[in-house]
Amino acid sequence: MASESETFPGIGDTPATGRVSPSQINVVLFSGGSGTSEITGTLRRHAQISLKILINAYDDGHSTGRLRAFIPGMLGPSDVRKNLNRLMPLGERSQLGLKQVSDYRLRIGIPRDEALNLIDLIVNGDYKSLPEPLRASFPLLAYWQMQDLNSFLRRFIAYFHERERQGFTFDFTDCALGNLLFAGCYLEQDQDFNAAIDAFSVFHNFPPGILLNVTSGENLFLAAAKANGSYLLNEADIVAAQDPARISELFLLDETIYRKSICGANPPPEGWDSILRQAHRVPQLDPRAAAAIEQADVIIYGPGTQHSSLFPSYMTAGLAEKIALNTKADKVFIGNIHRDFDIQEEDASDLARKLLDAMSRKGEIGVEWRDVVSQFFVQGADQTTLSQAKYIPFDKSRFSFPLETVKVRDWEGKEGRHAGGYVLDELRQIVQSRIDVELAQVHHMVSFIVPVVNEAATIEGVLKALTALDFQSFGLNKEVIVVDGGSSDDTADKARGVRNVKVFSLPRRLGRGAAMRLGIEKARGNLIVFFPGDNEYRVADLSGIVTSLVSSGFRAVFGTRAVKCTDLSGTLKRIYQNDRALYLVSKYGGILLSVTTLLLYNRYVSDVLSSVKGYDAALLRSLNLQSDGIDLETEIVAKLSRRREYFLEVPLDYRPRTRAAGKKIRSSDGWGALMALIRYRVKG
Repeated sequence: MASESETFPGIGDTPATGRVSPSQINVVLFSGGSGTSEITGTLRRHAQISLKILINAYDDGHSTGRLRAFIPGMLGPSDVRKNLNRLMPLGERSQLGLKQVSDYRLRIGIPRDEALNLIDLIVNGDYKSLPEPLRASFPLLAYWQMQDLNSFLRRFIAYFHERERQGFTFDFTDCALGNLLFAGCYLEQDQDFNAAIDAFSVFHNFPPGILLNVTSGENLFLAAAKANGSYLLNEADIVAAQDPARISELFLLDETIYRKSICGANPPPEGWDSILRQAHRVPQLDPRAAAAIEQADVIIYGPGTQHSSLFPSYMTAGLAEKIALNTKADKVFIGNIHRDFDIQEEDASDLARKLLDAMSRKGEIGVEWRDVVSQFFVQGADQTTLSQAKYIPFDKSRFSFPLETVKVRDWEGKEGRHAGGYVLDELRQIVQSRIDVELAQVHHMVSFIVPVVNEAATIEGVLKALTALDFQSFGLNKEVIVVDGGSSDDTADKARGVRNVKVFSLPRRLGRGAAMRLGIEKARGNLIVFFPGDNEYRVADLSGIVTSLVSSGFRAVFGTRAVKCTDLSGTLKRIYQNDRALYLVSKYGGILLSVTTLLLYNRYVSDVLSSVKGYDAALLRSLNLQSDGIDLETEIVAKLSRRREYFLEVPLDYRPRTRAAGKKIRSSDGWGALMALIRYRVKG
């Protein structure tokens, strides 16, 4: 029999012995659905992290609710499907094809017979008759995937016809095909929900035991009471648009009572409170979830839909006790960035207190906060951003826990979602200060810094091209930062008009180096790439800079114009026209800088003043940069050379402007750059 590592190549999880090697750490993440997607993806890609993901399956909305009613005893499959589709590696055609098939939704209003006919086409292999994109997706699947898929669908259809003979039917409208596949898998596993998660994980080429239901599989239903006296009688209402009153209490309801007396029923004369308390049940902790918590080095309470995906998980019997007993683990609460329908009034302190209330199982046990949380990660940014209604505010004067346990920063990557790399960076520092495991850094965001002065004619086009770049294949998010160095035209206003661009301004014209240093200060990425706003360089060439930073091991990558230049004299004459002094300085000044670098630092750099360069952000910040002008470029070269840091140069295309078109470099800039090389050699 093949080992797990052979069956699931590239997973990089626990070795065949079942023990985690000393270079790895165990992380348990309570997942809140899409809210943790970036965090989960980053942790999963890190070779030194062995990750377990805990979910509940109380989802009861729309087609999922209809499916749960059709198959009594089954919890909701949607969160299982969505988590596996997000986690499944998509490097192969079969994986991509399975994700497309699983996410495909039957059309709204689809009749019974049409839905059954579509399933028959799949089972019989008549893919050419399927609608797009299904028609193109099925040929991508592996043979074994097709066998399992057909088996799941056949089992579901057999059950469907059996239920119809009993007088029940299922409305297929807007149902995800993956939910039907899970239902068939659940039926094949003798209606054991947790066993079905394992089997469905294998079907997705994902090792069993990584995605776990936090409970033993009790089929419970969510309801909530609100502070204004109203009630939300199912999970779908809890996550849907509602009045802003806070949710004050959650209930996990017995299936029999829920179906008989609550679902679709009129309010009893005495109101809902009594029957909800009568129906409330506390589920038991799944033994594998308990074992994961016992072995964890880090426990993360993720962001997400708090009152459906997260707080109900914490109400599981035995969970808080297991977490408290693990005294060696760091326990991190990650607060939401944006508001959700269920948290329209709460701030970060409210969410943290509600976590503890859920852990206490509504006061059934006493929970000391230090036993279950050691760190709080909360959203913070400039006041303008925090004043926006969509953000969860953090007020340190209201926070109920010691401020030394709080990490406040701007965690946002994609809108409303945590950048997984930021979380990993903080976890690295926490873990390495406590246990003897050094986690490798993972690149997660590239900050493009665009220093500009009076570039109104070109800035919009450059920024639109930059914002269109996509480095998701490297696991990289990006941000674009413009630093206006004191323009007298409307460069800054035009930059602000481009979506997803941050614009900062110097108080007066201080120089290119000052603009670059402000950009470094504001950048959130752990990679920094400088790019000019004058349209002299091709945005497409940035791919080579970023790729080299990520994969080559170099922490400084310079774009060079020297490699692709075929007629330097002719190019410079077009730029400077009749100004022979600038022509000579430009032609021989660049050579002089390169030779001086070689003589002083034993390092030859072919294009010292290239405007396109990329760096590891931590390395760049460690240089304590001081220059305000173009001499910052040679200050960086000098300081990196003295540290014996390697540079990599990659060729760039270059379309220089004439001075009449806005070329700004002066001969004094070149002399200043040369003097910086000498100055930092003498300084030592």
